[in-house]
Amino acid sequence: MGRKTSEELEEIKKKYNTNRLWSWSRFNSYHNSPFEYYLKYIKKLPEDRQDCIYTVTGGMAHDIMEKLYLKKIIYNDMDSEFEDAWMTAGIANLKFDRNDSEKNKKIADKYYKNLKHFFNNHHRIPHNIEIEKFISILINKNVFIGYIDAIFKDDNDCFNILDWKTSSIYKGEKALNECGQLVVYAIGLHQMGIPYEKIKICWNFLKYVKIECEQANGKWTTREIERCEIGNKLQTSVKMWLKKLGYEDKLVNFLDMLAQTNDIKCLPEDVQAKYKFNDCIIYVDLTQELINKWVDNITNTIDEIVKKEEEYDIEKLIDKEEAEKIFFDTPNQVEKQSYYFSTLCAYSPNLHKPYKKYLDELTAQQNGSNLFSGIGCNISEKDNDDKNEDLSWLDNL
Repeated sequence: MGRKTSEELEEIKKKYNTNRLWSWSRFNSYHNSPFEYYLKYIKKLPEDRQDCIYTVTGGMAHDIMEKLYLKKIIYNDMDSEFEDAWMTAGIANLKFDRNDSEKNKKIADKYYKNLKHFFNNHHRIPHNIEIEKFISILINKNVFIGYIDAIFKDDNDCFNILDWKTSSIYKGEKALNECGQLVVYAIGLHQMGIPYEKIKICWNFLKYVKIECEQANGKWTTREIERCEIGNKLQTSVKMWLKKLGYEDKLVNFLDMLAQTNDIKCLPEDVQAKYKFNDCIIYVDLTQELINKWVDNITNTIDEIVKKEEEYDIEKLIDKEEAEKIFFDTPNQVEKQSYYFSTLCAYSPNLHKPYKKYLDELTAQQNGSNLFSGIGCNISEKDNDDKNEDLSWLDNL
């Protein structure tokens, strides 16, 4: 299960006759920010911001799950492992939000409650499971390597590729746009001889719980709820069942206990029977269309990166400052990713020049030194109703 040595990686290069191995993190860093890619992989500059907690909490969750399924800890140890890791993160003064202390506390409280609930209520995967399986993947002429979080064969002899996620839940179009790493690993399994129809890809969203609820008509529906919101989100449904099952005289007390404990165990057993709880595992259909989409995306993006690297190698001999602009994020890219740069990015504005430029221009506008400052301020709020604000940064919470 251990990580590959540099010698082993060199052997993989020889096997594929390539001089470069791609990781998903390297590929994805270019999507986040071309200039961050430049700083990290071309300049190889150390990251100068170490106060973001998301990387730590994500790594912490992966570490605990790895220990559990490798039998290094028992189920009941997960809570103490989590508490120890959480305390360490707190001592290090890591932040969910670097710019707003009140917002930081609210996010931290929810995050803590959600993950603590998961580590005390996780539904173990009832199959033999392989953790951190190394895999190499050929995508056209590009070679990827990676370690699959978890992989198991289910009762239908399908291989399930699973990634533990501490982010907000992915659904619909968002899921299709975020499943690239899973698709890459599926391609790798296919290249090992496993038919695509026998491969499934999914995430386990640790902050959420999937609840099956029986309706008054006897049908069951499924809801995904943040774990810390169980007691609040089930109030209406539980109220209905308490009335139907003859507990109306104790209705207020039961609903109050549900809100306070965030646990249906405080309810009568016949009411509890109306709910089934499971981990929030979300699958994405592994269609040929989806595979083709990601193969094209990866191929085109890497071609773009390689072309920029070649341009940079030529330009830096003439003018280093002009050369680095080849990797500058566009103003639109910076604006769209502004929350990422302010809260998640491990490079500060001192090193991330496109973001520094963006901040300087914002400051100039706020100080009134922008030539067009104030123009358009008389436009009514109604005139802007059709403009969609980019809230994609919420996916990082």
